[in-house]
Amino acid sequence: MTNADTSCNGLMIVEVVNEDVKGDIEDHLASLAYPMDSWLEDRLMESVSYKLMHEDMCIGYAGLIAETLHFFHVRKEHFKYAPIMFEKVIQEKGIKRVFVMTQDALLSALIAEWDYDKEKQACWFTDSRRPENWKTHIEGAVFRVAQKNDVQRIRSISGDFFDEASGGFRCLEERIEAGTIFVLTDSTHLLGVGIVEQSQWCPAVVSIGMYVDKVHRKQGCARTILLNLKRWAYSSKLIPVAGCWYYNTLSRKSLESAGMIVTSIGYEAILKGKEDLPLRTGNPPGELV
Repeated sequence: MTNADTSCNGLMIVEVVNEDVKGDIEDHLASLAYPMDSWLEDRLMESVSYKLMHEDMCIGYAGLIAETLHFFHVRKEHFKYAPIMFEKVIQEKGIKRVFVMTQDALLSALIAEWDYDKEKQACWFTDSRRPENWKTHIEGAVFRVAQKNDVQRIRSISGDFFDEASGGFRCLEERIEAGTIFVLTDSTHLLGVGIVEQSQWCPAVVSIGMYVDKVHRKQGCARTILLNLKRWAYSSKLIPVAGCWYYNTLSRKSLESAGMIVTSIGYEAILKGKEDLPLRTGNPPGELV
């Protein structure tokens, strides 16, 4: 515990480490309409965490990255404090932006009372579970777990794409060692690469993704990789989820072709202020009483 901000209403914001709000984070994740993907989990691990306190009781948590509020949750039995605590966090921490994932019902409701500009950021997908043809759609192609001797070829088509630290891994070699990288090859070429990232918070969830060599795109490689990753997930008794940048239309089309559907949108709300409601109105709106 490093910092405490007092409030005349018995509400306090206390800076802590993630482990101190583990129960509140788990309660938050359980409240979401759909699971978070690994990108969101990385943002959660990166956030500076705060306990939301009412008198001596922890009622939720908040996660901040710089001046952006990325995560905010109040336990259901304390929902009556959510609006005032949300405003308190924004005011006292100098919040300029709020990252909203629409599978979060509470945050979506709270931000609706504020005026803001919107910047769309991401799409998140879950599987439609529609019947699929699981056969490889590329003639002569083989889908398999990547080996150490695949490293150079993978980097030759993807650069450092798989070297970005995420999901508990620091580089491509660590991912291959853990068996989380897959390759799609024909007799002579590496066509594309698939990746899985086990959720750090939800043991039953796995994020899937792919990268296809530019010269082999629009030939069904992405769909083939994703279908095989889905099959791997279900055979491992895991639920596949995925995400991409909102404006990455090629990735969206590939995911949708493999039976994944958009179930949540992520956007940044650039705050302009909170709407001031009149003390009393009648019906229709605007009729003073």
